[in-house]
Amino acid sequence: MRAIRLLVLLLLGASALAAQESDAQSRSPWRLSYFPFISGGANDGPILSARLRYWQPAEYEDRVTARAALDVGAGISPQGSRYVAVKFSAPLVWEGWRFQAGTGAERLARFGYFGLGNDTQKNDDLVDESNPFLYRVRRTRYKAVAEVTRQIKGPLAVAFQADLESAKFTTLPGPSLFDDDFGEELKQDDVAGRLALVYDTRDIEYNTHQGVLLEAGVQHGSGGDGYTRLYGAFRGYLSVREGTVIAARVAGSGMGGSPTLNARFTLPAWEDWISVLGGETSHRSLDTGRLAGRGTLFGNLEVRHDLLPFGDLGAVTLLAFVDAGRVFEEESWRLTTDDLKVGGGGGVALRILRSTIFTFNFAGGPDGFNYSVGSGWMF
Repeated sequence: MRAIRLLVLLLLGASALAAQESDAQSRSPWRLSYFPFISGGANDGPILSARLRYWQPAEYEDRVTARAALDVGAGISPQGSRYVAVKFSAPLVWEGWRFQAGTGAERLARFGYFGLGNDTQKNDDLVDESNPFLYRVRRTRYKAVAEVTRQIKGPLAVAFQADLESAKFTTLPGPSLFDDDFGEELKQDDVAGRLALVYDTRDIEYNTHQGVLLEAGVQHGSGGDGYTRLYGAFRGYLSVREGTVIAARVAGSGMGGSPTLNARFTLPAWEDWISVLGGETSHRSLDTGRLAGRGTLFGNLEVRHDLLPFGDLGAVTLLAFVDAGRVFEEESWRLTTDDLKVGGGGGVALRILRSTIFTFNFAGGPDGFNYSVGSGWMF
């Protein structure tokens, strides 16, 4: 009997090993791709970039395009902005787990600074050739981040993120609001951890047509004298007809303690960071860095219609959108429609194959016309 049991166990083990080998052999091999591209900078001109990607394609029916990928990118703009970044992501390598880690350095030569709070003003008449950088500051960041996500049940998951960051703000030639508030230079270091619950029913992740992505979490950082942040971001997608999607997002964040200036400009969303408030990731009618506060509240509504669909080869998509938001500095965060900065507009998106998307946004709002270029959908 013992011999029979041992034989059965050996057969079962051999069958499992054979199944694993067969599954591994059926997967697509790793691929290497590299290409240059042009994107928009933060309040800056075009950025000439290059990217190298070493990746293993996922199955066609999967929600993501790659089981795992290593991306290396670098870029530079005529105004002096530049970046270099390395990111590894593994959404499908281990069942029930997702991993992401990255590091990089970035210098934004025309980052916006208009003061703190929701009532800051922008007067273009004060900006001329002799005083071009009144509302600008140079921001340099060095960053390393790692995130692990564990599926709890079905679409519900828990995610932990660890983040190490060093940020330095320096003034540009001439008078500026930043110099008035902080002097010529401000350097801040921050080590932070974030825990979030995530509920994700999206049909696909790279070009979502249907479903919701809901997340809420808490972050604690060491920057300043220490701070704690509570945040939530809720996104929904509805396909109303073939090639037409309505997408909506509402997000908010509030911090207690003594947060850094740089923490006021970011929101640590799941597997992503949102730059707040202003720019192509949060409010397209405002400059990047236009509003900053200890808390933020914003919403976005957009319609995406494929004007020229080419199936898996890509599409030319028309956009129509409305963005609204505000920040809180001296007052406590609250859910309100008071004093929202509202803007809207339209744009064109170019989707190339099943992964690369560029958006060109034309918006009007409380500060007048604003143009921005995004890499990927806004949300």
